[in-house]
Amino acid sequence: MKNKYFSVLPIGGVEEIGSNMTMIRSTDEDIIIDCGMLFPYEECFDINYLIPDFSLLDAARVKNIIITHGHEDHIGALGHLLKAFPDLTVWVTPFTLHLIQRKLEEHKISMNYQVYKPGQELSFKNVDVTPVHVNHSIPETSGLIVRSKGREWGALYISDFKVDLASKHELPIDFTTIKQKLTECTQTAYFIDSTNVIYDGKTTSENELHADLEHLMNRPENRLFITLFASNVHRMNAIAKMAKASGRKIVVMGRSLWTYMEAARESGHTEITADDLFMADQVRGQSGKMLIFLSGCQGDFLSALRRFSFGEDGSFKPIPGDVVIFSSKVIPGNEKKIYRIYNKLTQFGAEIVTAYDHLIHASGHPGKEDLKLLLNNFKPNFYIPIHGESYMLRKHAEFVRENYPQISTHVIHNYQEVILGDGMIKVEDHPVKEPRLIHGKSLEIEKTQISQRRKMATQGAVFISYHRTIGHMEVTTVGLPLMAQEHMELLKKRLLKQINSDLSSRDETYFKDQLKISSRQFYNNLLGYKPVTEVHLY
Repeated sequence: MKNKYFSVLPIGGVEEIGSNMTMIRSTDEDIIIDCGMLFPYEECFDINYLIPDFSLLDAARVKNIIITHGHEDHIGALGHLLKAFPDLTVWVTPFTLHLIQRKLEEHKISMNYQVYKPGQELSFKNVDVTPVHVNHSIPETSGLIVRSKGREWGALYISDFKVDLASKHELPIDFTTIKQKLTECTQTAYFIDSTNVIYDGKTTSENELHADLEHLMNRPENRLFITLFASNVHRMNAIAKMAKASGRKIVVMGRSLWTYMEAARESGHTEITADDLFMADQVRGQSGKMLIFLSGCQGDFLSALRRFSFGEDGSFKPIPGDVVIFSSKVIPGNEKKIYRIYNKLTQFGAEIVTAYDHLIHASGHPGKEDLKLLLNNFKPNFYIPIHGESYMLRKHAEFVRENYPQISTHVIHNYQEVILGDGMIKVEDHPVKEPRLIHGKSLEIEKTQISQRRKMATQGAVFISYHRTIGHMEVTTVGLPLMAQEHMELLKKRLLKQINSDLSSRDETYFKDQLKISSRQFYNNLLGYKPVTEVHLY
């Protein structure tokens, strides 16, 4: 293709929800947008999280990363990136800066950063990038307008947004700047959030929740508990103000809630002061009207919500008369965890209030009517859905093609580079890199080891130790039915007989393999499956 002005290459965040990371590539440099984590799926067997693979990045070309907002799926892998590329300059807004600095301080990682404001033009070697304010479920979310120096091409990149024209917490999406900046460009392309595209309507405004939330805060019960996404500090601030006005003491349970509220205070996004908030141990045993915020709205194992719901918290235990409010949606895949919590709370006699009962949750992503408002404001030449699973990307493309047939719409996946050239785009494939698995003290664990975990979790394990000099054998098992213990001596006799008749003079590799095969066959006949088997020789 002649005259490649710049390109957009997603490394994560396309055909998945999470692990957001995109490269803006031009002749002399690459600019990164976001670096987020992906929360593990079931088959990852309890790893902490996944992060993008950084192998495509070239330290000679990558000098800058722009952070669009402070959700974990956009900043959660930044510490890993800065360890690999410590000279990067991180472009960030004040609220998100507070969140990132807290995370990095925990791991003793330093960062070069520059604070940007919406509307400020960031000038790089071959492109200019203008952050533009958009609405979302966390303060200071930006879309990015990327333009070539000669304005041959302009691209609007918004990975998370909705159109909230009625919000009392922040300004509406800045359509004026989007239109003004892109009108200067000969060709234009949109890269837009797909997460809520299956919703036909207009995404609810945060302002529309106030009436029902205020009604709940004025209920007569003494103890109201509420859980929500910790990052939605605008809603948390509004709820806390309502609770304070109704004479309730405000209690915060959960580290994530404290972290986001502190960042909100430091950057001016809440009127609730530190003196307005109490920790759980400060009010233990007290009576009277309270509102208790609980972290972990998705039922996370160690969260305040789960501890409380199971009666395992030291400060609060559910009792009849408690009201527990879920100001959040259930993320697909978490249904079993949440319904178990519902059942536990019900058994304790607590009342559950969800978004099915009252208007108390609003998405941070665009429904079809939000997308129409964006597209009716300014129509691009090309349109590429991003930030969503494969099904969402496809439905997004179908929606645009049906309603705006004059726009050339394309579906891409991770590691497909969209090259913006003379009057056209070209999609170029790169070898797909699997995300990296992170566990324990932020250490990478190989996929082969996860496979081993899976086998051990489903089949159990047998460990055979044999001293070849003295002929002594020990067999231990993990995760097998207790009845298998009764057959342990029989297994040892069979293995010792096999050693004496056939294996005593064999090399170590053959010796170990034959014992492993015999042991697995023994348990397959006994249990109907073959456990993981490890043989150690001395």
